[in-house]
Amino acid sequence: MKKILKYTFAMVLSLGLISCNKQSNDDIPLTRAGLERFISEMYDFIPMDAFNTKDQHTMLATYSKANDYTVNVTGFWDYSKIGSINRFLAKLDEALNKGVISDDTYGQMRGEAIFARAYCYFAMVRRYGGVPIVTEPGDEKHISERSTEKQTWDFVISELDNAADLLPEWPSGGMSRATKWAALGLQSRVALYAATLSKYWAKAGIPSSYKAVTEKLTYMESSYADTYFAKCIEACDQIIDSQRFSLYGGATTSVTKAQEHLTELFLGWHDEEFIFGKSYNTSTVMGGDNGFDLINSPNQKHGTGSGAGWGNYSITSDFVDEFDNYNSAGGRADGTIRTRNDGKEEIYFSDIDNSSSSFDKTADFIKYAHPYDPFSQKDARFKAWVLYPGAYFRDIAIVAQGGYWLADGTLEFYQPNSTTVNGVTFYELGADTKEGMSAFFDIANKGKSNQSYFWSTSFGLRKFLDPDKVPDRSSNPWYDIRYAEILLNYAEAYAESGKGNSTKAKKALNDIRRRAAFTDEIYPTLENILHERRVEFAFEGHESYTLWRRREYLATRTENPYRKHTLVPVLDLRSSTPKYIFPRANAYWSDVKNSPEGVGIDPLDYYAPIPNASKSRLTVNPCQE
Repeated sequence: MKKILKYTFAMVLSLGLISCNKQSNDDIPLTRAGLERFISEMYDFIPMDAFNTKDQHTMLATYSKANDYTVNVTGFWDYSKIGSINRFLAKLDEALNKGVISDDTYGQMRGEAIFARAYCYFAMVRRYGGVPIVTEPGDEKHISERSTEKQTWDFVISELDNAADLLPEWPSGGMSRATKWAALGLQSRVALYAATLSKYWAKAGIPSSYKAVTEKLTYMESSYADTYFAKCIEACDQIIDSQRFSLYGGATTSVTKAQEHLTELFLGWHDEEFIFGKSYNTSTVMGGDNGFDLINSPNQKHGTGSGAGWGNYSITSDFVDEFDNYNSAGGRADGTIRTRNDGKEEIYFSDIDNSSSSFDKTADFIKYAHPYDPFSQKDARFKAWVLYPGAYFRDIAIVAQGGYWLADGTLEFYQPNSTTVNGVTFYELGADTKEGMSAFFDIANKGKSNQSYFWSTSFGLRKFLDPDKVPDRSSNPWYDIRYAEILLNYAEAYAESGKGNSTKAKKALNDIRRRAAFTDEIYPTLENILHERRVEFAFEGHESYTLWRRREYLATRTENPYRKHTLVPVLDLRSSTPKYIFPRANAYWSDVKNSPEGVGIDPLDYYAPIPNASKSRLTVNPCQE
């Protein structure tokens, strides 16, 4: 099959995550302390995507140095770790038989090990399809056959049933340790993945001429879907009906209060919403700090560390348009940013700084008094999680300006120039020094350095960042599974299958919107649910996985190619009172000349290459044939 042309850029971002000196569990003494030590190391096996940047591989965002639109799903292929968990499970049996641990401790530790192993297999099946299932110590050294993809999904779901039966309802030994609810929460995710993958597998189906498809190693079918949807709903029901969890902050009609709660949520532990995740407190299981805040802080206010720059996370105008506005009654209104009086918001200018740009000086642009005016009615989640022109953050106003339009008709973009009008100096990029701006500076040299400092769009990340301090290292936790996901998993499974309860699905959907200060009610249609999922989980990596499981990563097409976009705030100096216009443009790195067909993926890329396939004699995936 012909490979699709796509942008591929090397990107190495070090978050400085803590690493442990690992020790074989064969060397751990058969004591309670020894077993606890391995449990702590085992949690580090879990591929949970903490503080990931996967949304940069979607239309929602981009790495500030480059655009990419490739399947980006974390995989896992480490049978040495699977073997370690299997040996640990055998050692637990020995410890129980010798009276080293109590029945309760045995049950919890066994449940934690099964949970961790299930998570690892989940990461394997979603990236590779069917994989060898190994549950006995030593067997990992002799793997020679893959289970079918369906068998692997079923194994993960069954294992999570077992884990849920063993694990306690309340965390014991630290908030980041797995509970019954963590097992059910992960099961709801796994079952929804398997269900939608089954339903939509044929959308990007792979021909049966490939051996892996014939053997059903990379194969699902729509007839499987209903059983998985039902399992997702069953797991969600148990969590929702327990009344153990709620949305942090709860319903409010105050946008300001909603913004405060939505900011606070990701800065610390909030037990009511947290189901499973990772601690960055060194005194807990899965401890250590990280450098996420540093490398994603805006150029105007960042920490003092070095190594990967800052301002790495640029957000597209495609996503900004996704966030709804509030209408006068507090209900939702179309959130598309209004840039033109003629309503032609579908027009984007390519290579806006180039002499061959299609920029239309006759376009009827709306003129705004302040750079923040177009965003004033936006969803509280937007204001809590996105930095935009004029937003107030860490005692400064964000400067993200891309050009100016002079009285003589001169229009300039992305240059560090200035002009004086009636004794007042104006700067093309909004400030007189590069320290005073967060976007577009030296954009022509992007890609020539391994470091990034300025956004390549006019929007940056605010979610996860401390709004007051400027830390080099961060210790806020990672919410891998939170209650909002359970509500949306239930609603989506209901909308896709008709199973479950319509009233419950509607309430689940609208409870999330009530937390964001929306006052109206919407119905649990698939369109509404996917929209809320996209917005609610902004920059948590869910969008990449949603596209993957629904087989909606974009394919190349010849008309209206997919590209990432930005608004370019331009200071209009053509009248006595300066105003701002916001032309829409292709994001700088979507180079039309280099990719005339647009960015996209090959359907074969939904399954990654099997590692060391020739050595293990495993059937390879289609992309390897």
